[in-house]
Amino acid sequence: MVASGIHRKRDIKEILVANNILTEDKYKIFDEAAKKAGKHIQQILIEEKVISELKLLKILADEWGFKAVDLSKLKVTKEIVRLIPEAISRRQVCVPFSKQKNTLFVAMADPRDFLIVEDIGLRTGLEVKVYLSLAPWIHNSIQEVYGKSGTEAMNKLLKSVTDSKGKKPDDGIQLAEEKKSDIADVDASAPEVEKIVNVIILGALSTKASDIHIEPFEDPAGINSQLLVRYRIDGVLKKSSFIVPWSYRTAIVAKIKILTNSMNITERRIPQSGRIQIMAQGDPIEFRVEMVPTVYGESCVMRILDRKAVQVDITQLAFLDDTLETFLGLLSGIGGKKNFGLVIVCGPTGSGKSTTLYAALNHINRPDIKILTAENPVEFNLDGIVQVPVNPDIKLGNDKKFDFSLALRSFLRLDPDVIMVGEMRDSETAMIGMEAAMTGHLVFSTIHTNDAPSSVSRLIEMGLPSYLVVSTLKAVLAQRLARRICKKCKKERDPFPEEVVLFREHQTEIPPGTKFFSPIGCEECNKTGYKGRVGIHELLIMSPEFKKFALTEYAAGPLTEKARELGMRTIIQDGLQKIIMGLTTAAEVLGGGEVVDKIDE
Repeated sequence: MVASGIHRKRDIKEILVANNILTEDKYKIFDEAAKKAGKHIQQILIEEKVISELKLLKILADEWGFKAVDLSKLKVTKEIVRLIPEAISRRQVCVPFSKQKNTLFVAMADPRDFLIVEDIGLRTGLEVKVYLSLAPWIHNSIQEVYGKSGTEAMNKLLKSVTDSKGKKPDDGIQLAEEKKSDIADVDASAPEVEKIVNVIILGALSTKASDIHIEPFEDPAGINSQLLVRYRIDGVLKKSSFIVPWSYRTAIVAKIKILTNSMNITERRIPQSGRIQIMAQGDPIEFRVEMVPTVYGESCVMRILDRKAVQVDITQLAFLDDTLETFLGLLSGIGGKKNFGLVIVCGPTGSGKSTTLYAALNHINRPDIKILTAENPVEFNLDGIVQVPVNPDIKLGNDKKFDFSLALRSFLRLDPDVIMVGEMRDSETAMIGMEAAMTGHLVFSTIHTNDAPSSVSRLIEMGLPSYLVVSTLKAVLAQRLARRICKKCKKERDPFPEEVVLFREHQTEIPPGTKFFSPIGCEECNKTGYKGRVGIHELLIMSPEFKKFALTEYAAGPLTEKARELGMRTIIQDGLQKIIMGLTTAAEVLGGGEVVDKIDE
């Protein structure tokens, strides 16, 4: 049985010692440095100026008897490089650089291994002709096509985090029941799977992502199989800067399941949910984890639940001054059943509804007010507030289930002042919420509609009497999140003609001398031109005149016109004000369309 496919010729160590370039002891030092850095020994020798590139190439070519190729002077195409799977190219330090008819020309850092050559021939169906080249050149050719390897990017990210902390403690992630340690406390000697999972999490935290997506995609040919890691940053999905080896896909998912302490590691056929609690760079961070089986393996999404995000003061949510003053007025006078009614926050998924509700609850939270919340799930724990996790999967007999409506019924017997119900998804929940609002409670909830007046229509369409809706509803706050233009690289300019027309169409005046800003892109904002997000709002107050109108007119269109007639600032008008303030751009406020295309051009 053949133990190795390498022809018996002197290896690089023997060659360098024989040529009096290094002693055996010196070589050992450089070899250990190469292994620690995850680099080829050739690369370390060149970086440390032990030997020049051309001299090393000539010595190895003469010794091993192979023709040499200087890849640094060749432009290698993606199509050629991808003829060999990335994993093999990286592991064996080889890359194809040319193809002529049925012959594939492959550069190798160590071309003595004939078994690798045979394997490449079987995979490609081509005759393989091998050339000697240097590891740094091969590495650069691979990187131009595939990007940085997972190990390089991971080590770079870990180094940046540990450097910023100034130390490297020993522990990695621990389960929630144990003392939570810091995930930044992992060095290059940590087990690979643990290190990869930590780097995935650190990558999300360093970019201030809201979600981590880990998705397997298998190429039947075995060339482009990958475990894709993406981050949702400021509402937009971005690929990670590192590549996770395909062979780690099962182990990484299993490691995440172990961290939840609740998921079944062996079950891969059904969706699973769980939570992870860790320390990251000194801060407690929680994740809501969802697993779902796909044709290529389990896909995972980790929602980052940063407690600091909901401890924000309501005055920091980018409300315009008059909107904030009106909204805070809705929250005043609570206690002794003096302030009651229903306040709804509406908007699409991911528009910051939960953050706004939590900020409102934090604003009114004090010892003399009892606050109850029904949530599915409870995303953040708030001090001094009784939070109830609703779980419709729990069956209570007689076809009952523990849903929002059942939680609300029980709340009415618990003497609350303020109630928050996660979502009004059905008429029963909405009806009980309104009953609570009529009996002296201030009730907060959310609903999925595009604007504030549409929420009134939606409630009536659920089957609720219009008189009940208009008598209990105090206000509706619609909101969106627009990306905030990067302060560091934004470029001042005059408004474009298309923007002037846009403002005029929405009855918004641009003050004389106002400068707008264009996103440019820099290291601070990861070349996007945007960093963070800013809320844009639409606050509908149920005034007596609007209530009278809504009693007989339920359609969203007429309700919107009436609300604007009574002074409601639309969500687009609010966004235009944020443009004037230099916080965002027309592309973010409108979200696309012909006008935006012209402005972007």
